Amino acid sequence: MLTTSFSQHTLVRDLEWVIANPPIIQGLLHNLDWTDTGDWNQAYKDFNLQLNELNQNPIELIKLLEDQHDYRLGHRFETLLTYWFKHNGRHEVLAQNLQVQDNNRTIGEFDFIVKDHLSHKTQHWEVACKFYIGLGDTSQAQHWVGPMLKDRLDIKYHAMRSRQSKLSAHPAAKTQLKQLGISIDEHICLMKGRLFYPIHSPTEARPNFVSSSHQHGQWARTDQFLEYFQSTNIQWQPLNKNQWMASQVYLPHHSYYTASSIVQYFLDRPQQLPLCVAGFLPEKSTKQEISRVFLVAKDWAKNIDFTDNTATT
Repeated sequence: MLTTSFSQHTLVRDLEWVIANPPIIQGLLHNLDWTDTGDWNQAYKDFNLQLNELNQNPIELIKLLEDQHDYRLGHRFETLLTYWFKHNGRHEVLAQNLQVQDNNRTIGEFDFIVKDHLSHKTQHWEVACKFYIGLGDTSQAQHWVGPMLKDRLDIKYHAMRSRQSKLSAHPAAKTQLKQLGISIDEHICLMKGRLFYPIHSPTEARPNFVSSSHQHGQWARTDQFLEYFQSTNIQWQPLNKNQWMASQVYLPHHSYYTASSIVQYFLDRPQQLPLCVAGFLPEKSTKQEISRVFLVAKDWAKNIDFTDNTATT
């Protein structure tokens, strides 16, 4: 994985992550291009000058995020990806979030339709930013669930490759694209994010379609977390959703927690929903986080049904 310059401004770090972070799924699968680490390494190198300029003056990026009305993490990811598409000199956005209607019924939505001026092809991109926690046999795709248990890796993967990426084949979509003068040459799927493995897992077994270079973390119930980290001098920072993407930086004026106190912080909350935390060793010269963990309640996901295919995609 390419080492980034680690920008100082939070939004620039997130944009940097959107570009440089390796996709969870990579390569050519089922005749779909999922891109790969090499593509994004090159994209990051080509965009490095713009990132450095943004780090000096991020006002344009700040305004872009302030103007959005959908505060979900996936939309934040799409907004940052839009910035990259519009400023990288290679792509031209022809349509974004283009809904397809058939008899007043929504058939689907194109995430991005872009013109790649390097390949001279018009591309349909379906994109997702996902954070999945692996339960039990992590080599099975259905055992990877979202922190809120409303999403699952296998369902999202199949939706992207079997339904979302094939939207242009629908008669209503064909008609709409023809009216817009758009002819799609390629279909590209992109899923970035992190996979969180059980903290005591001896191996990081993953589904066969998941790339070995994906970004990962750990997850633990409170007793497991204390057993694993209590004897360390790691300082912990609770993260809100907007901090899930890029690695965090240790800031001396912020409040941090020991392993015991972050568990108490977790237990004291009104609802013990999964909590994403970043761990730091302040004495390290880089000041970057060294650990990313989801802390979950002792009974979280204990009764999950892996045969249920109704999870939200």
